[in-house]
Amino acid sequence: MIARDLMNSQFPYYVTADADPAYVASLLSRCQTGAIQVVDERLSPIGIVTRSDISDYGKDGASAAHQTSKSIREFMTPHPVSVDETTALVEILRLLENRPLKRIPVVSGDRLVGLLLSKQVIDAAARSTDVVSTEVVSSQPSADVDRPHQGEFSAAQFRALVSAHELALEAESAQHRQQAQELREQRIKEMAAKRLSDAAWRQMLTSARNAASSGMREFMLIRFPSRLCSDGGRAINAPDARWPETLRGEPADIFRRWRDELQPEGFQIAAQIVDFPDGVPGDAALYLMWGGGENQ
Repeated sequence: MIARDLMNSQFPYYVTADADPAYVASLLSRCQTGAIQVVDERLSPIGIVTRSDISDYGKDGASAAHQTSKSIREFMTPHPVSVDETTALVEILRLLENRPLKRIPVVSGDRLVGLLLSKQVIDAAARSTDVVSTEVVSSQPSADVDRPHQGEFSAAQFRALVSAHELALEAESAQHRQQAQELREQRIKEMAAKRLSDAAWRQMLTSARNAASSGMREFMLIRFPSRLCSDGGRAINAPDARWPETLRGEPADIFRRWRDELQPEGFQIAAQIVDFPDGVPGDAALYLMWGGGENQ
């Protein structure tokens, strides 16, 4: 028995690190496992958020999340311990003996494919009769063991098993891409409707000041999907001097606050496409600059 056989049959909820805490709190209210996985753009697990992580900031997780401008990165427990989908039950038990984990992300390569609950592992171990025997395998066949009949195993059968596994992985990968796309669409919708609060703007400026104290000459004010721009980020990528006209939602508010409050004080602002998934503009970012850079 391996991790793939034990993990939760329902694919785990997951979000990216810049997800809105209020949105994550709403997911947690519907999530039976009590945890949300935090992943990067490759769907690699980088953190985990539980109901207690959110509730630490208020008696009600959702209301507490609404009262902060932070992303879920500020709430999550980073660097979760994960296991590969082929990890044997006995190895998972050893892990739980050394680490009091309630939930363990399951990965295939680097990609999140499931979630293990410690209760599921312990229940499976209690039902299993071969956990101990898997630790020691005799190198010599027993005289009592029946030998396979000729034709019972064939290379063609094994190749068919490989093909079936590859097809299953391909279908699973397509499902992950669809879920990532749905998550991105939700993120774009939320950011288009979100407005910049005074508290959030003050926090950005405080963080920028801290960056300057560390010797930095610029600070990323916000990272957002390029599709939030009216032209999909093409003007930013060109670059075209008219790129501010394409901004929507919170990024547009940030630009206006810079123009009205910070530009007269000598600050500059720049926009840049920061990644290119599948060769097309992915996320964009706005940078506040105060020395050594040029306005774009």
